[in-house]
Amino acid sequence: MVKLTGTIKNGTVVLDQRHGLPEGTRVSVEPVNQSSPPGSGDFWRKKTLQEIMDEQGIKPIRSIDDLAGGWPEDELDDGFEEQVRRWRDAELGKRE
Repeated sequence: MVKLTGTIKNGTVVLDQRHGLPEGTRVSVEPVNQSSPPGSGDFWRKKTLQEIMDEQGIKPIRSIDDLAGGWPEDELDDGFEEQVRRWRDAELGKRE
């Protein structure tokens, strides 16, 4: 059996694609779930936070220290902080 999809426009069924059925063929129309567009699958389904975490492989943290992170070792002494101090001192000097 051929499955045809479409929408209702001005009270008439408008098919999404051309079909090969002969003119006058009787058809049956059954409404689909309005919250999910045809062909969308689970895309529009609301997911729980746990489902999203499972899909993305998110694991609970073991320690608050895991969140602390840090600066990359090779950039610890790159002079950035000193340069910021110089910029601030120069700005303060302009205001006096």
